[in-house]
Amino acid sequence: MTSTAPNPLAAAAAGFDAVWHGALDAIRAGSNVAEQLENMNGEALFRVLDELGAVQHAVEVLAARVTGAIALRPSPTGRDGSLVRAAGYANPGVMVSERWRVTRAHGSAIAEVGAAITQPRVLLGELEECPFPAIAAALEATPGTDDPCAPAETDGDGPIAGSTAPAPLSVDGAAVIVRELRNTGRICATAELQAASAIAVEHAAHAPLQDVVRIAKLVRTRLDQDGREPRDELLRRAERATLTELPSGMTLLRAELAPESAAFVRAGLDALINAGLRRPSFVDADTDTDTDQPEGSGAVMPDGLSVIPTDRRRAIALTEIFRHTAGCSGAATELAPVSVVIRVDHDTLETGAGTATIDGIEEPIGAGALRRLAADARIIPMVLDGPSHVLDLGTGTRLFSRAQKLALAERDGGCAWTGCTHPPSFTEAHHLTWWSAGGPTDLDNGILLCPFHHHRIHDDHWTIDVRDGIPWFIPPGTIDRHRTPIRGGRIRLAA
Repeated sequence: MTSTAPNPLAAAAAGFDAVWHGALDAIRAGSNVAEQLENMNGEALFRVLDELGAVQHAVEVLAARVTGAIALRPSPTGRDGSLVRAAGYANPGVMVSERWRVTRAHGSAIAEVGAAITQPRVLLGELEECPFPAIAAALEATPGTDDPCAPAETDGDGPIAGSTAPAPLSVDGAAVIVRELRNTGRICATAELQAASAIAVEHAAHAPLQDVVRIAKLVRTRLDQDGREPRDELLRRAERATLTELPSGMTLLRAELAPESAAFVRAGLDALINAGLRRPSFVDADTDTDTDQPEGSGAVMPDGLSVIPTDRRRAIALTEIFRHTAGCSGAATELAPVSVVIRVDHDTLETGAGTATIDGIEEPIGAGALRRLAADARIIPMVLDGPSHVLDLGTGTRLFSRAQKLALAERDGGCAWTGCTHPPSFTEAHHLTWWSAGGPTDLDNGILLCPFHHHRIHDDHWTIDVRDGIPWFIPPGTIDRHRTPIRGGRIRLAA
């Protein structure tokens, strides 16, 4: 597929130049870059950063195309196969990594995308269609006058949530989709791969990279008609755990776990962390409280655990688990009950055919793993399109119920802020319109936020609008003069 723009990099550079000059202070522009940046206001700096991202995207897309062209070019001597090998590189990814001085992973991503969007030639020299045309189009998508990517529409009271369309697919996101689709358990026809890539691209709109990874895995699972059972078994057989003493005196614990095993480990560590915090836990509805003000310094353990980075909290929690296992009575906290939330379609639950997902785990599981997990205690099935608890309680009840929090976890996927990776166990349900101001304790008036992003909402004057079950975060004018809504929450794969 050929680009619609003759030189997208030149267009991106021209756009950056216009934004940069528009961001300069009219009175004190500055004589060099450092001074010019110092004199820009906050909103201007964000515009410059966004435009730099557009330039980097154009550079990486063009690099993928150049790499794809080099990979298909034969060796000048005809003896070494390809131009890449003739130049001394094992593969195109290594070539990009060494010539650009970037990581092998980034070089491989550019090379994989280049191979996916480059038109190969047949023996007689005719150009064939590129393997993934939907990805090629998404990488170079540009908003038009009718494209919702254009500045947000307004209704007189501000921007309309949901009026923005996706930015172009990133090279890293495209690499994830290509890699997952090529990792199916069977040989797929070109048409199948192209149709699956189109679905993945459609759902990757507005998605941070971690959501693109989850979407790609779900699409790959659907494409693999052999079902999840063989892959689940392969993952279980590949489980490993190693202990290595490091020269520093620390011990490295490395574990590779199948999704159903990882679900218990992750949920157990997160539950134990929350049990040690004074702030209420997502998993304990009986003692939960809801405050419409951001939490302050009171949400801290006596040892200051809440200000410790998450990875160290998990290390502390892991140690506590094994202290209990060893029968040590001096452990700091009691083991907390663990809840694992499994998400499954109603049809899958009835027929046993299909897949399910686990909160906090990107890799889907098959019906067999679902049945094994369902045999354990404290497993919560989140059945979609099936009967559920009464979830709207009105204004008579201040606190969100456990059933409501589970429903919010299904909608938001954890902290609803775009790109936040905190799972539901690290969040609390908060009223969008404060309960004290008459806001009902209903799903449409609730949202899951981690403490940091709850502070951002209140302190920086963001607003939130939930429409059709999707939360949209609207920044203040000091950050974005157009107040363009940003989609949050969980991105679902349509049936």
